[in-house]
Amino acid sequence: MSISDFIQGFIIGSSLIIAIGPQNLYVINQGLKKNFIFIVVLICSLSDSLLIVCGIYLSNNILSLNASVITIMKLIGGIWLILYGINKIKNSRHHVINNKEFNEASFTKVVITTLAITYANPHVYLDTVILLGSISINFDSKIYFGLGAIFASFVFFFSLGYFSNFLSQYIKSQKVWFYIDNVMGFLMLFYGLFFIFMN
Repeated sequence: MSISDFIQGFIIGSSLIIAIGPQNLYVINQGLKKNFIFIVVLICSLSDSLLIVCGIYLSNNILSLNASVITIMKLIGGIWLILYGINKIKNSRHHVINNKEFNEASFTKVVITTLAITYANPHVYLDTVILLGSISINFDSKIYFGLGAIFASFVFFFSLGYFSNFLSQYIKSQKVWFYIDNVMGFLMLFYGLFFIFMN
C-alpha cells in the first residue's frame, strides 16, 4: 500500500538522518549563530531530496557500484572536514557575538559552505543515495517510499535548525562560544579522520 510505503520511508529516513554527523553539526552551529538558518536548512533539505531521488532512480545500479568510487568520495570528504575543523578551532577565540555581524558578503559564504559540507560529506551519499536507494527496491511504490524519506528530511532539518535558533538567545557568553566552536571543530576533525580510515 502506498501510504504504508510513505510511512516506512519517513521512519527509515528519520533513523538515518538523526545521527549527529558533520552536516547536522553545521546546521546546529548556524542555528545557534542565527546565521541565515532558513537558507541553510532549505539547502540541506533540498539537497537531501535530490540525492534521495537519485538513489531511488539509480536503485537498480547502486549495488554494482565500484568500491573505489566510494573510497575516493570518503577520502575527499574526509580531507575537507579536517580542514574545516582546523579552521573552526583556529578561529574559536575570535567569535563575535553580534546578531548584526552577518551581511550580504557572509550570505554567499554561508551558501557555499552549506553546499560544500553537504556534498563533500561521504555519509550523505552513503545514507541517501546508496542505502536508501538500495532499500527502496523492497517496496511496491518506490516513489511513496522516497517521498516519506524526503518529508523526514524537511521535518528534521527545519526542527533542528529552528530549535538551535531558539536556544541561541540563552548563549551570549564569549567563553561559551569558545567551547562550542572548539567542540564543533574537534568533532569535524573526528569525522574527517573517520571517513578517511573507516573500512
